[in-house]
Amino acid sequence: MEKFSKVKKRYNIDKSNDKNVQYDDNYIKVVSYEDWSIVSEKDVVVCIPYFIETNQFIIRNEYVPTYKYRDKSEYHVTILAGTIEDNESPEDTLFRELQEEAGLVLRDNYKFDINPPLFVSKGNTSKYYYCIVPLTERDYHEVLIKGDGSKAEKMSKTVKVDVKYINSIMVSDLITKFMLEEFKKYLNLE
Repeated sequence: MEKFSKVKKRYNIDKSNDKNVQYDDNYIKVVSYEDWSIVSEKDVVVCIPYFIETNQFIIRNEYVPTYKYRDKSEYHVTILAGTIEDNESPEDTLFRELQEEAGLVLRDNYKFDINPPLFVSKGNTSKYYYCIVPLTERDYHEVLIKGDGSKAEKMSKTVKVDVKYINSIMVSDLITKFMLEEFKKYLNLE
């Protein structure tokens, strides 16, 4: 885990507007700001790992309680994603999430090409950092997928999919749809 300590830039959420907190459970916070009730969550990284030699990519068949609450379906197709923890950079989070959710340990000097972050919605302070992670066999080794220990992680599965099936994937959320479209652009499949 040495690579996690080799980070140059750290990201912290500005907490100067936390005077008007309506709700806070250490995961989600609702804040009053300029006559708005704003959901304040940590920033997130999302990615699609792409195995160049085999022309495959990774998606998740994921148990997502929030989606199940709304549509009663047990599992949803998603991409790899993770919350940026305190004092963690987007790069740190990508290294951690790739290992936790996909069982991929990248070489220490692997460089991500992360796009500028985007807000997830008008009522949420969270920004999403996103990237495609192209990998050759020299870039990683595989380990047992551990997850983060949560029930949802234990119930979810990571799947390698051949690129020829990309148009048959039925996604459940806009982030996954957006990322698959970005991936198609990356592969010149538009």
